[in-house]
Amino acid sequence: MKKSSFHLQLITRERTLIDGDYAFAVIPAGGGPLGVLPGHTSLMGTLEGGLLKLRDENKKEISVFVDRGFFMIAQDDITVTAPVAETEAAIDIDRATEARDRARQRLNSKDASIDMYRARAALNRAEARLKVAQHML
Repeated sequence: MKKSSFHLQLITRERTLIDGDYAFAVIPAGGGPLGVLPGHTSLMGTLEGGLLKLRDENKKEISVFVDRGFFMIAQDDITVTAPVAETEAAIDIDRATEARDRARQRLNSKDASIDMYRARAALNRAEARLKVAQHML
């Protein structure tokens, strides 16, 4: 008999943020979004900063911002590790908007001392947080 769920853990530097059973997930993998159903083939990969979407067997959806990291799928166990992760309810929209605006200003600056790689990464993180937060609205 085919299982209708898999176990997923989302682990950050500080704590295990999610530890439960889900029927479907979309992981923001390095090569693009990866849809996962129970029985998915084993796989390891990189995690891009973005939206991790989960759906349980009752069709309740959870959206989480995850920063870059790694994921591993082994039979019906998935482990996602990221230095930072925030549920949609925990995201401070004003703070994320300010971070996005600051990053845009830095990217548009002519100041040669600005680290453009860091500014682009900050912009990507802020936009991903806003996307997750707006998913909730």
